[in-house]
Amino acid sequence: MVNFEFIKTVEQLQKVVDELKLCIEIAVDVECENNLHHYGVFISLIQISSREKNWIVDVLKLKNIKPLLGVFECKDILKVFHDVGFDFRILKQQFSCNPKNVFDTQVAAAFLGIEHLGLGALLEQEFGFKKEKKFQRVDWTKRPLSYEMLQYAAHDTSYLLPLKDTLMMKLKEKGRGEWITEEMVYLEKRDYTYHEQEYKDLGGFRAMDKHERAILHVLFDERNRLAQKADRPSFMIMSNQVLLKLAVNLPKNLGEWKMLKGVHPSVRLEAGRLYSVAEAVRNGSGEELVIEKYQRMSIEQGELLKQLLGLRQEIAQKLVLKGYLLMDQEQARDIILSRSLASLRDWQRELWKNEEIVKKIAGS
Repeated sequence: MVNFEFIKTVEQLQKVVDELKLCIEIAVDVECENNLHHYGVFISLIQISSREKNWIVDVLKLKNIKPLLGVFECKDILKVFHDVGFDFRILKQQFSCNPKNVFDTQVAAAFLGIEHLGLGALLEQEFGFKKEKKFQRVDWTKRPLSYEMLQYAAHDTSYLLPLKDTLMMKLKEKGRGEWITEEMVYLEKRDYTYHEQEYKDLGGFRAMDKHERAILHVLFDERNRLAQKADRPSFMIMSNQVLLKLAVNLPKNLGEWKMLKGVHPSVRLEAGRLYSVAEAVRNGSGEELVIEKYQRMSIEQGELLKQLLGLRQEIAQKLVLKGYLLMDQEQARDIILSRSLASLRDWQRELWKNEEIVKKIAGS
């Protein structure tokens, strides 16, 4: 059992913030709605732990959490997360918050060559603690939250600081302490702009002709409108599979729209509108397929890339690490095309600078 304070008022939040400002490091996690039970992506809870205390902040209740955001952006307090990717995107999207001075336990575990990087797996491995899987897809927007759910949420951060300590000790033993320090600085500087799924992201889009793409576009937008109106995730209105089938084979008349199966009732209720907007674009000009192009490589450059990635795999196997940690695909391409190591971080440059193929490519 974890002792925690459940923060639901502005006064309580300010008191917590005052305490957090005295800390040199804290652990943070968020529980979100991510188009799973409702329409949209937004934070429901934020869990925070210091070395001594645990808090759960009810973001849905408070709405304005500006004092807490200031703590997240304070460079003097280390914030420990597990897998910052989604958390940082939603913090930026919802609150324009960009956390500073961060440590990601998932990244740290990856640099130890640990295979299973989920927080549950790491907590069980390091502390023998088993997370309750039944709460992984629960609706965190429901109120009141059960004590059991709050316990689950509090556990996520209560172990993060000890986990960071353990991982850092092992990284230093392997001589990778400086690597991870630089990686955390890099993490902080990445772009965490949140991108909603677009119709162009659906599998099968590229195989469509321009008229089908135009129909898919309008139906995709209509599905989002209906999802927002019903406060349901878009997949509950109409699955991607159904959406793609409709774009290729539209119902022939209003009657067929009203008889559609495997869709939310709102689709049949608004069959008239859907029929009209789809027909309006059926014989239009359509949408051309725009493909983002990489800078093309010559045959010689392609062969050098193949050799470089092959060497990366050899080195990664010796270090018992995933190859992308030593040099990702984008960095490898940049080295070939720019003939320099500018895209590498300092620890990576030190690792690669004496390899013959790198000397050949970058002239170092």
